[in-house]
Amino acid sequence: MGDAERVKGLLDGSMDPTELEEDVELYALAERIYGREALDEMGVVAPMRPPEVDPANHSNGNNLEVELPDILEVDEVPERPPKESSGSRIILMAGLVGLVLVSVNVSIGIGQYLALCEDQVEAPPLSFTTLSNWQNDTMHITWTVTNLNTSLDYSIYWSMSQNGSSEFVDADWFNWTGSSNLIHSENRPVSTQPGCYTSTLYSEGIEISQSNGCTENSSTISILAVISEVPAQCEDNTRLLWDKVGEYESVDSWAAAGTGGLLDGALLMLFGMITLRSAFRKK
Repeated sequence: MGDAERVKGLLDGSMDPTELEEDVELYALAERIYGREALDEMGVVAPMRPPEVDPANHSNGNNLEVELPDILEVDEVPERPPKESSGSRIILMAGLVGLVLVSVNVSIGIGQYLALCEDQVEAPPLSFTTLSNWQNDTMHITWTVTNLNTSLDYSIYWSMSQNGSSEFVDADWFNWTGSSNLIHSENRPVSTQPGCYTSTLYSEGIEISQSNGCTENSSTISILAVISEVPAQCEDNTRLLWDKVGEYESVDSWAAAGTGGLLDGALLMLFGMITLRSAFRKK
């Protein structure tokens, strides 16, 4: 019996009830038309339904099960190592450059590589001249000093004697500062010729020249030496003084290499700590 005839038999009531018990789809159609209770009264037993397929366990046409990969929990997702920031690299490079710069400046001097210092013009030589003469039983002495450094303190100690320095007459000091030239005179009465004198020139308490002489009736001039104060040269001072870096062109801002000051040690420690800290943080 075809499907159309079976449906027609179901509708007009001519179908054998046993056919409904054997056809699940036909029974379901009859259940919708007549109701489950009417079929039960007719003695029609519902056919056995095949087990329902669980969509979760559905297999594909090749009957191959596909296992989905386990999804990691949020807490189990591996963390990416943080990228090193450009700021930390800059700090590390700054520490290294500073450490090398200060070390080279102390040991060799950056003046060996950078012509920053300018030599000062050599000052004219310092001269120390003494004039002595005898007049009317009086001995006169005049000291003349030229080309002095106006920022230094100077002094002269002198002593006067008679009878060929065998009899002491007098002695004294005179001091001055802030003057490039000096002329100073002293006179003392004497009775026995020849009269003699000694004089010593000091700069900042350090002896730099002497002038000694004796005189009869005629005047004499005693010149010990011409002294030239040679300024410091840049080639001999290649270590930059960091506290005077703003005046780097002056030779006074430089010192001899091979030794360092307190500021050099502090800078070495600072740049060393920056370098070590940045290096360990990078690791």
